[in-house]
Amino acid sequence: MAATAFGIRFLWLVVTAAFLFTVTNAKIPGVYTGGPWQNAHATFYGGSDASGTMGGACGYGNLYSQGYGVNTAALSTALFNNGFSCGACFELKCTDDPRWCVPGNPSILVTATNFCPPNFAQPSDDGGWCNPPREHFDLAMPMFLKIGLYRAGIVPVSYRR
Repeated sequence: MAATAFGIRFLWLVVTAAFLFTVTNAKIPGVYTGGPWQNAHATFYGGSDASGTMGGACGYGNLYSQGYGVNTAALSTALFNNGFSCGACFELKCTDDPRWCVPGNPSILVTATNFCPPNFAQPSDDGGWCNPPREHFDLAMPMFLKIGLYRAGIVPVSYRR
């Protein structure tokens, strides 16, 4: 009988410890915790209403009716990963260029919905922004304008998934 009581107490202790460990290490749903910051660049496309960004290589169709709105980006070859990055969320902020970054250094969250194809006719630092191995985000214009000035055209960014 003593062995059974000990077994029940021991089992209760293990279950309680497991429960407490789970509760203390649980993530809160809806709370974003990103990975390490990495460097890239960002441009924009699609016009002020982002209508030119509808559809795309990921096949999501109308991004408004699918719930993405204008919080979208086309990714360079290095980030697109043959389509495996479709649907991935990224946090971006303009960095190291006070002349072209929006004051206060705000960050944005975007979803990968399209592919930014390489332009091998242009050097990667002058028009071939999406050429490999460059990591680049081509943002819907309304999202770009939250982190960079229109006249900049291209801005350095830090990003994380």
